[in-house]
Order: sequence, then C-alpha cells, then structure tokens
Amino acid sequence: MSSIVLDVGAVVLLALAALVIGHFTARELSTGGYRIPEDEATHPTPSSWWVAPLLAALAVLLAVTIGDTAAYAALPAYLLFAWLTVCLVWIDIDVHRLPVGLTRPALPAFAILLVPPTIATGEWDRLLTAGLCSLGLTVLYVAFAFLPGGGFGGGDVQLAPTIGLLLGWFSVGHVVVGTMAAFVVGGVTALFLLVTGRAGRKSAMAFGPSMCAGAIIAVAWTDQIVGGLAGT
Repeated sequence: MSSIVLDVGAVVLLALAALVIGHFTARELSTGGYRIPEDEATHPTPSSWWVAPLLAALAVLLAVTIGDTAAYAALPAYLLFAWLTVCLVWIDIDVHRLPVGLTRPALPAFAILLVPPTIATGEWDRLLTAGLCSLGLTVLYVAFAFLPGGGFGGGDVQLAPTIGLLLGWFSVGHVVVGTMAAFVVGGVTALFLLVTGRAGRKSAMAFGPSMCAGAIIAVAWTDQIVGGLAGT
C-alpha cells in the first residue's frame, strides 16, 4: 500500500466535500426512512451532529493511507465504503439492523469499483484473492450466526462478503487484521455498555459498526500491525 500523502489542498477539498455529503446524509437519515414496521421503533432517531465530521475524518484517513495506490484508482471504492460505514453505523445503532437495501447492492458495486485499480496495477490476482476472501469471510460469519448465542444477524452475514472483498484486494493479512479488530472493537464496546449500564447481558448489541471499524483499521494500519508483530 502506498504511503505517499496527497497534496494538502486535495485533502482539504476532500474533507470539505465529505462534510457537505455528510450533512445531506445526516439530514436524510434523520427522517428515519430506513425504518420498517418490524423495527417497532418509536424512539427518536439518533443525534446527527457526528455524521459529517466522522465521514470527513474517515475520508481523509483513507485518502492519506491509500495514497496513490493504483494511480488513485483504488480511492473511490474505499471512500464509498467510508460513506457506507457512516450510514450502517447510524442505522445499526438505531434499530439493530443492517438494511438489505444497502448491504446487498454493496458487493457488486464494490466489485465493479475494484476493476479499474486492478487494471491500473496489472495484478489480476488481486481480484481473485479478493473474491476468495469475500467467500471465506462470508462462510465464517454464517458459521458464527449458527452458533448458540452467537448474536450475528442476517445483516452482518450480508455485510461480510463486502468487507472480505475490500480487504482481500489488499491482502489476506488485511482480512485477518480486520476480522480480529472487529471482534476487539465489539468486545470493548459491549464491555463499555455493560459497565455504564446502557445495556444488559441479554440486550441486543449492534455488531455492524464493529465490522466497519475493523475494516477501516485494517486498511489504515495493517502494515504497521503486522510489522510490529513481526518485529516482536
């Protein structure tokens, strides 16, 4: 993965664009249009102040981290994932559900977006590895979903192939780091909610945000994490 930092002006423009997109995204999410009768959601939608800043921060982090990988052709796919992450975090926190309207079309959309950077690198094995990782992570989450008390829903299973695809395009190591990071983030989040009394042992806890956070961590810091472990 390239470590070349984008021009400061380009980063600033990207951050501003993300803030604008985040503003309109938050306004749309605030309507609760994603809610369905089965959600039985009568409470107000979450506060929206964090949506635009989070999207801008993720966009800058990914842009700086990915740099000019594949002559910048890889950047659109991961910037779109940043937007998807913000949407899924909001919705999963609100109704503990990842809507199929976002998770199902995500996989083919990202598969198409990864073709240009693959052409730019000329490394077609990247797509093969990405496809195998997508399948492998899906199988893993399906297995988790069938475990007694596993707590994984259909939305988590449908999000897994997309994350496997995006991380697998970089390397299998990214998938491993992303998966482990998701469970660490999920565990820390669950512990925090239990300690603060915001959730009980039998409370449903959203895991989608942890999956997205794990993927972002993997894209941004896999090289450092793997390098650190190798150094020990």
